[in-house]
Amino acid sequence: MLSLIFLLLSISSGAYFVLINIASPGTVLGTIFGFSAVWFWIAVFFAVLFVLEKRNILKTICGKISKHIKIILIFLFCAGVFISGLNLFFICNPRLSDGKENVRYVIVLGGGITKDAKLTDSVQNRVRVASEYLKAHPASLAVVTGGKGKFSPCPESDVLKPALASYGIDENRILAENKAKDTIQNFMFSAKLFAEHDGISVEEVLASPVAVVTSDFHIARAERLASRMGFSNVYGVASKTPPLFVLNSYCREICCYVKLNLRILLTGKPKHL
Repeated sequence: MLSLIFLLLSISSGAYFVLINIASPGTVLGTIFGFSAVWFWIAVFFAVLFVLEKRNILKTICGKISKHIKIILIFLFCAGVFISGLNLFFICNPRLSDGKENVRYVIVLGGGITKDAKLTDSVQNRVRVASEYLKAHPASLAVVTGGKGKFSPCPESDVLKPALASYGIDENRILAENKAKDTIQNFMFSAKLFAEHDGISVEEVLASPVAVVTSDFHIARAERLASRMGFSNVYGVASKTPPLFVLNSYCREICCYVKLNLRILLTGKPKHL
C-alpha cells in the first residue's frame, strides 16, 4: 500500500511538472532553475522511495535511524508545516481594493515575459485587471514596472506598456519603469517616476493612496514590501491566477514570504525610502 502511494505521488508530481512547463512557454534554463523544478525533484524523491519500499529496503534504513534523529526530523517537519500554514494565512488575506478609493497612482507589477517577448497568461491577467481599474479611476496615473531579466529578450515594461494601451488606456497615463530587477526596486523606481512626472517629492507620493496590481498570490507580499518602504495607504488589486498554476504559485509564494520575513528579521531591510 505504501509503495502504491509513493508511486502515485511520483507520477502526479512529474505530470504536474510537465504540464506547467508546457503551459508556460519559456527557456530551458528557466525550466531548470525556476521554482517549477521542485516538482521534478519531488517526483524523483518519491520514485526512489517507491523502489526502496518495493525491495523492502526502506524499513531497514528507517530501523537504523536513531530515536533522537527521528524526533528531530518529526519536529522539523511539523515546524515546517506550521510556518508554511501561518505564512499561507497571511498570503491569502491581503488588503484588497473595493474600487471606491480615490487613487492617483497605480503600480502594475510585472511577472516575467517569455523568450519571444510575450506576456504569460498570468501577467496578461494583471494587465487586463489594471486596465479595468484605470478606466474606473480616470484621474489615476499608472506605472508598468519591470526591467530586463537574465533570460529575457528585453525589459518587461517594454511589453507591458503597449499591452495595457491595447485595452484602450491612453499611453500618456502609462509610465514605463524598465530598470527594476525585483519587487523592492519596482516600488522604489515607481515612486521616483511618479514624483518626477507630477513635480512633487517622493514623500508626497508615499503619503498618497496607491493601488498595486498584481496576481492574487502576490498581493500580500507586495503590500508588505510597499508598507516597509514608506507607502502609507496601499490597496491591492488582484488578478486571478490560471487554475493550473495555483499550486505552484502559492507554494513558491510561501517560500518567498518566509524569505522576506527572515530578511526583515535579520537585516531590517527593506527600509523606508
